[in-house]
Amino acid sequence: MIEHQPASAVRRVLPVIIGIIFAGVAIIFIRQPKPRIPCGPQLPSPESTYWGGDILQKGEVLKEVLNRWCVPTDVVNSIYSALATVQFPFTRMKPGDSVSFYYRGLQLIGVDYHPDLVTSYQIRFDSSGTALATKTTKPVDTVRVAITGTIENSLWHSLLKLGGTPELVVEFAEILRYDIDFFTECNNGDTFELLVDKLQVDGKLYRYGQIYAVHYRSRQENVYGFYFRDPTGHIDYYNEKGQSLRKTVLRSPLSFAKVSSYFGMRHHPILRVVRPHNGVDYVAPRGTPVSAIADGVVTMARWQGGYGKMVEIKHAGGLVSRYGHLSGYGPGIKTGKMVRQGATIGYVGATGLATGPHLHFEIRQNGKPVNPLKVIPPRAEPVAKKFLPLFEQTKLSYLKEIKNHNQQQDITDNYKPISISK
Repeated sequence: MIEHQPASAVRRVLPVIIGIIFAGVAIIFIRQPKPRIPCGPQLPSPESTYWGGDILQKGEVLKEVLNRWCVPTDVVNSIYSALATVQFPFTRMKPGDSVSFYYRGLQLIGVDYHPDLVTSYQIRFDSSGTALATKTTKPVDTVRVAITGTIENSLWHSLLKLGGTPELVVEFAEILRYDIDFFTECNNGDTFELLVDKLQVDGKLYRYGQIYAVHYRSRQENVYGFYFRDPTGHIDYYNEKGQSLRKTVLRSPLSFAKVSSYFGMRHHPILRVVRPHNGVDYVAPRGTPVSAIADGVVTMARWQGGYGKMVEIKHAGGLVSRYGHLSGYGPGIKTGKMVRQGATIGYVGATGLATGPHLHFEIRQNGKPVNPLKVIPPRAEPVAKKFLPLFEQTKLSYLKEIKNHNQQQDITDNYKPISISK
């Protein structure tokens, strides 16, 4: 027994030793110094100049960034007073806005605020230390370009890959949303084209402007859209025949989402029974705005059993639309409220019998459920007959520009300037 005591003692002591080692390692990690927050020049000298930069984080305004850089309170107040003299947009500061700091030695000699590529606000200090502000605006060059591509995974992914912006993708989809449901009818291999103004500052993309023409070709559809302003000032997008792309009813109440359940018989995921599914389910993030598909009157905006929070709207021609499982209602939405097509009537949620955030969307015609994906509504007014020759001329000019681009396109460059204006 005596010979085995040392081994037993080791077994008893070993867990204690291991615990001490882990505790020591934890203390080392806890005591590791946090990354240094920028606070003026790193290694200043009386004759050195120093430049530093920062950006506004979510929920921040300029004051928080100045405080992070250890700018004294009296100097912060002086900067704010100076900016007020140049109509600085204090209420429109946003995450991502950049701030530049300029030092000579330890002395702050200037601060620049950049809300975008075009506009900047410069603050400089005079000999007495008083802040003086100026606003500068850089010139914007407009280059009309054609962008052509093939769908890979989604329109969103494909256009962004070609240098587009989220705003451009949304606008492209909005123009064609009456003819193409990008949730159900967008497939790999489909092709698209658009003619658009590209706004540049110092050769860099600032944003995209007016879209003049769009074209989308899929297995089922071959849709064109042309921007046309007639001599009376009326503006719309029309197909190649001069028919308006707008229709009295939207194809979908959501701009971007994925269909998770179709119209017809199905096995209910919660009730575990097979029963009719009188609508279409769209999967989308909680809080996604839901749009009214047409002008109408709200006939219901309340909890409705398994639908959860639901909005029902009565439209012209015996048409009724329903929007279920909402997380909340749109501004002013209540029974009796008149709504316009595209108005936000609620937000995607998971209320009622729902396994996750999605929108249950129904359309009823004269009291009978119909498949929302097969509703074909009438179009808005076409080009007036007396303006058809002018429209035809405009359309052909757009098509010629796109054709010239496609003939000249370099495989390494998705943008070919067509015309430039300054």
